[in-house]
Amino acid sequence: MVEIIAAVTGLILYKRYRHTAAKYFIYFLIYVVAFGVIGRYTFWVRDGIFSFLLGTLLEKNYWWYTICWSLGAIVFFVWYYLKILTNQRAKSTLKIALALFLIASLCIIILTLPDFFKTSIPSISVLGAVIIMLCVFYYFFEMLQSDKILKFYKSLNFYISCTILVFWLVKTPLAFFEPYFRVADMDYVNLRGYINLFAISLMYLTFTVGLIVSNPDYD
Repeated sequence: MVEIIAAVTGLILYKRYRHTAAKYFIYFLIYVVAFGVIGRYTFWVRDGIFSFLLGTLLEKNYWWYTICWSLGAIVFFVWYYLKILTNQRAKSTLKIALALFLIASLCIIILTLPDFFKTSIPSISVLGAVIIMLCVFYYFFEMLQSDKILKFYKSLNFYISCTILVFWLVKTPLAFFEPYFRVADMDYVNLRGYINLFAISLMYLTFTVGLIVSNPDYD
């Protein structure tokens, strides 16, 4: 629901951002809603239109979220920061880091292929978090060296950077406790649900607020 709120807000305010890199971020929010809707196919696997997937590798949607979020979101944010950063050395570093991330992720998936369909892969989550921290570090470093720091609260990129940093720092450790989720440890299942709800709600509501209060002139 909060993803839809953020995406709809972006569409309503699209005209404000259409001449900035932020328009691509709005496209990303729409993409998140789209793959989230598709990822819910698992609700119709048991006694539904997708019952033919029962007992197959595609019964669960871990593979889908690994591709669309664990990999897809990282690719997008690196590409986005390449758009908004000006330091060429930083941009070159991010390009190399992304290439290494994709190569490493592909190797990890191949070497742990059954897990690709059965659970989230902690090592990919950790590598993704490192990439996100690198993007945010370069953004803040540039901002501190410019006049933008004086009006940071009017920059959408500031809200994006703070939010994705917090989100990945909160969510990444959960990947290491996935075995507890798979064995139906209800204490962990409930805790995981609350943490996910908090992290996801905070991220998309902050995106929504950022879109509303930001001024494209300060990006």
